[in-house]
Amino acid sequence: MKKLFILAALLALLCLPALAEEAQDLTENCRLILSQNKKEAAALTDGSYYTFWSCGKNGYIEISAPEGEAIHGLYISWSKSITQWEIQAGEDWHTVYTTEEAYFNQYVPLEAGYSVLRLVNKTTDGHEMAVSELRVLGAGEAPGWVQQWHTFEGKADLVLLVTDPGDEYLFFGGLLPAYIAQGKQVMLCVVVNTNAAYKSQLLDGAWACGMTNYPYIAYFKPKMQRSLEDQYAAWSEVQFVRHVSRIVRMYQPEVLVTHSRNGEGVDGGHKACADAAIKSLVTAMDEKYDVGYGYANWGNYKVKKLYLHLYGDAPTVLDYDQPLDFYGGRTARQVAEEAYAHQDYQRKTLPNKVMGEGVCDGSAYGLYYSSVGEDTGLGDLFEHIE
Repeated sequence: MKKLFILAALLALLCLPALAEEAQDLTENCRLILSQNKKEAAALTDGSYYTFWSCGKNGYIEISAPEGEAIHGLYISWSKSITQWEIQAGEDWHTVYTTEEAYFNQYVPLEAGYSVLRLVNKTTDGHEMAVSELRVLGAGEAPGWVQQWHTFEGKADLVLLVTDPGDEYLFFGGLLPAYIAQGKQVMLCVVVNTNAAYKSQLLDGAWACGMTNYPYIAYFKPKMQRSLEDQYAAWSEVQFVRHVSRIVRMYQPEVLVTHSRNGEGVDGGHKACADAAIKSLVTAMDEKYDVGYGYANWGNYKVKKLYLHLYGDAPTVLDYDQPLDFYGGRTARQVAEEAYAHQDYQRKTLPNKVMGEGVCDGSAYGLYYSSVGEDTGLGDLFEHIE
């Protein structure tokens, strides 16, 4: 009987799936052939989002794996705008992957494995294909630093609406990691459309928080003003309020969180986010107040709770200093500080602001609207929401 038990145990161990090895970064030993702008080759692997290699229509990067190895994945950081592109392989250079998503940091798995392939610009509108960073991976599981995003569809638990990249930590502290650690479906929505380098840094920070939902980035230009009136003049009040209403309809969050009504003492873009979020309580319920497709695609929606940063005399205060198992014992504050360190945007535009100090204290939120009752001091934005 004992022998049978041992035999069964051995068979069970043999049946367990082997732990997948982590894919090696083959980039350094790969051979790259560029169809155009060969002097820019160093930009592809210099570790900087601010430099890039680019090519026109049908231009390409040809990648040859080291001898005895195969290419099983490409990790690409795009620069400028994202054009149409595809990956080709074989003697006839047939397509093995074509554009599916528009992620500024994008991982493309290639399960078949290829000794040689090409990344080709297939634009139909004349745009350059610009790559700031390229990494070539071998067989195995993608390493943790490889960002594997997906476009979130469905109902979110929480939407954090911010003006600029970095606001999500500078003004909201550990909010994102605190609720990601709880397993909430969190969407980060950024209204200012900055350059490609800042977008990639935005993604680096969000990935460091454990986020896999690709952030929503709107189209408003960084024309920051001091007053709400001047900001709306720069952006168009009608278009901005409609766009925020579209975000509410699209993600249908239980809880919407955004900036202080006084603009965090910094600029009108924050004031506009607060104002448009308040107005969305009405406009996102009015099919006549639309951008042409929001209501048709998602219908009307009203959040259950709307919080404004530092609003009111009795705000709900979150605890960002509790060790979290999700982050291996690190706190939400520590994770946010690490995520913020990935970004240059705020340090360049607001060099005197330090995360966690003064108006940047991101732990206090006032309940502007609730359909489920008032908060009772539990320190949870989801109080009364099952």
